[in-house]
Amino acid sequence: MAEEDTTKWVTCARCGHANRRHRILYEKTVLALEDDDPVNEHHRLLECMGCESIKYVVSRSDWPGDHLIWKAQETDLKVYPDAPGSNQDRLPAILQVQATDNEENSLTPVPVWKMYKETIDALNANIRTLAGGGLRATVEAICLDNHITQGTLENKIDELAERKLLTTGQAQLLHEERYIGNAALHELETPSTQDIEDGLGIVEGLINTIYILPSKATKLKKRREAKRELERNAKSTKS
Repeated sequence: MAEEDTTKWVTCARCGHANRRHRILYEKTVLALEDDDPVNEHHRLLECMGCESIKYVVSRSDWPGDHLIWKAQETDLKVYPDAPGSNQDRLPAILQVQATDNEENSLTPVPVWKMYKETIDALNANIRTLAGGGLRATVEAICLDNHITQGTLENKIDELAERKLLTTGQAQLLHEERYIGNAALHELETPSTQDIEDGLGIVEGLINTIYILPSKATKLKKRREAKRELERNAKSTKS
């Protein structure tokens, strides 16, 4: 049986409000009514594959259809016990690590962080067309912050690669994300939740590459140099 048939991604409060894969221990689908319309109601007992906490999860999908197939598009996900403030919502990947606005967020310029966070807010509100446009706006904000203002967004992304701010492979991924934003803004085409999630993953990788990882590398270098200085001082004292 495929892994997606035996597991499900659910927000876990004990894992820092991050989306974690959970093992399905038990599941049952029943027919329910929503505004007098029949829907499939899915009930599952899940175990987090990270912290091993147990959750009771309820979701719904359209009827008619094969109510035994839980992989159908599901909505109204409810998790018990709840992950406060994020019950089924996607938290920014940077927040998933620490769940607070602190140092790592301060490494990201305010305009970039604002566009990125508002894109996630739109996704969590299921306003997917605006979320798709937000992906493009976030990339535009990154280019502007790096003083890349001329030409189309395609040209700007290529210039990011030329300046070695990201790899050629990352630029190619970013072009794929650009198509999502273009379709949302210019053609009013609503992207799927999965497309937005994938686009956010690309944008998050870009934010890490340009802003967060260089800062961490600088800190590592400073700690290494400080350690060497202490070792030299210790040797001088002994001699």
